[in-house]
Amino acid sequence: MNKPITPSTYVRNLNVGLIRKLSDFIDPQEGWKKLAVAIKKPSGDDRYNQFHIRRFEALIQTGKSPTSELLFDWGTTNCTVGDLVDLLVQNEFFAPASLLLPDAVPQIVNTLPSREAVTVPQKQMPFSERDRISVIPMQNLEQNYVPPDSTSPENKGLEVGDTRFHSFSFYELKSVTNDFDERPISVGGNKMGEGGFGVVYKGYVNNTTVAVKKLEN
Repeated sequence: MNKPITPSTYVRNLNVGLIRKLSDFIDPQEGWKKLAVAIKKPSGDDRYNQFHIRRFEALIQTGKSPTSELLFDWGTTNCTVGDLVDLLVQNEFFAPASLLLPDAVPQIVNTLPSREAVTVPQKQMPFSERDRISVIPMQNLEQNYVPPDSTSPENKGLEVGDTRFHSFSFYELKSVTNDFDERPISVGGNKMGEGGFGVVYKGYVNNTTVAVKKLEN
């Protein structure tokens, strides 16, 4: 029987089937390159340079997965699943991160593409009640999206599985994210990750976890 995966599990001990599932998420759009660049040596230097990246890229022509080969190689350094999940979350690979450690990733972001996250421009923040921001709560990965019933009454609260849009003021979003706490979640903050368009924060609305993306201009 396979042992349960924990943050201290070595990446090299992950079974091949799980590595393939991770690759299915990370291989598209060259996500593996983003991950490779984020991997560091204990000294803080990049572990993989352009030569290494070109070597992994060449594997595609042979039908191999660059993500799988990257994880197999990095695994020789005794990196852990916790290390991998930290990098996945930092680079907004939320789905593969939840595949490894579901409890380490807020459920709300499992199916939430980064461009659909709640957005709050960093400049010219809304200060009036008329300036609102739309929020869409998410479902579990295993569930399919069902369009909301247009005849159903409006409900201000958020519930898991509720796919209707909800509006929140800047002040409300500021409150649920602890004033956009920049500290990582691992040290008690609200920052989940950072991408090319902005920073993603974790928040809570009516006991439901939400992801709030603060856009950069």
